[in-house]
Amino acid sequence: GFVPGLFGTSHGALQFMAYEDLKERYNKYRNRVSDTKLNTVEYIMMAAVSKIFAVSATYPYQVVRARLQDQHNTYSGVFDVIHRTWR
Repeated sequence: GFVPGLFGTSHGALQFMAYEDLKERYNKYRNRVSDTKLNTVEYIMMAAVSKIFAVSATYPYQVVRARLQDQHNTYSGVFDVIHRTWR
């Protein structure tokens, strides 16, 4: 479970990366210095969009992990879980 656990930590890293990139691009679009403070609505929007990105990228992994941990089903491995879930 160590390696899958490490992969699970990527959610926060992806969200932080997306948040910083969105903030920088937004400030550039508004012709402001890249580290300009945002207002409350802008912060909420950047946080929401970055969270949606991180969840979209990591949710499939969490489904596979949860199904592998399910004691009521037996799978032959990760690819079996993916194949049966897709089907």
